[in-house]
Formats: sequence, C-alpha cells, structure tokens
Amino acid sequence: MTIDTAKTLLLPADIYEPGAEAEYLLFNGMALSADEVAVASKEQDGIVAVMAVPAAEWRLCEERYERGEVRVISPLLSVATARRGKRGGRAVDILLTAENVYIAVWEKGLKMAEALPDNSVDSILYYLQVLGRQFRLRKFDINVGGERAGEVADALRQYFSGVKTASLA
Repeated sequence: MTIDTAKTLLLPADIYEPGAEAEYLLFNGMALSADEVAVASKEQDGIVAVMAVPAAEWRLCEERYERGEVRVISPLLSVATARRGKRGGRAVDILLTAENVYIAVWEKGLKMAEALPDNSVDSILYYLQVLGRQFRLRKFDINVGGERAGEVADALRQYFSGVKTASLA
C-alpha cells in the first residue's frame, strides 16, 4: 500500500524504534490528528519512512489482510532511495503525486528529502529557490516524474537548466 501524505519523515533504520512512530512525527512538527494513526515502512537501504494515515483507511487494510501482511511504502522513501549506489552526479529528484511533492537532493549521496503538501508549480518554484540557498542548483540535474511531470518540467525550464522528465516512481 503506497501512502501519499506530506506527513512523512525518514529515519536511519539503526535509530528507528518500533512503536515510537507518533512521537517521531510529533517531534518533527507533524502531530497526528484525532482521525490519524502513525505507521512505518519496512527498512529500505538503511532508511525507514514514518507517516500518518487516516485511521479508517488503516482499519480497512488491517481487516482485509492479516497483521503483518500490509506493507506500506512512501513515495518519499522511493525518491530518497532511487539513486542509492549510483556514483556521482548532482541531482534534484521531484516526484509529483495527486496532492503532494516529494523532493530528494543528491550531491555525493542523499543530502535531504522532503514531502510537501502543495504540488502547484508556484510552490515547487518557491521551494527550489529555498534549496538554491543551500545548494548551487544551476549545477544540478533536475528530474521531474509522476503526475503532470511534463507540465511542471516545462515551467521549471524557464528558471533552471538541466530539467528533464524522468521515471522516479
């Protein structure tokens, strides 16, 4: 089950403690609402995704499948592990879903990964400007994948070189 929520964070698997998912979200400014529960993905390349899920949706999954059979995946985890093991290259990977944007910045390894609750072109441009204060994005490839990738890539090309559409899911 892929969970598309901006209330997602990544943790190194070696510090992740099962049962503390709600606390991880809370400490990162993503407190659960009354109708949400916290779940975690399985470890992937040394990373665990912790995310908030609507409680009713989670109950339906648990009823349909026996406990332990439901495997949750986050688009943020996918974009943050897509380049693992590949050498070199500076890149910003942007994965668009129906409601959210998942961004990973690569420069000699993963530097940051973030889930954003607004996938409008204006919001993506603003966030890339913020990232540009930390990284020299004009020296980075910018890969856009997912829903509306072509449209968003066309808009980003007005401001950045090296923008491509890519399969990131």
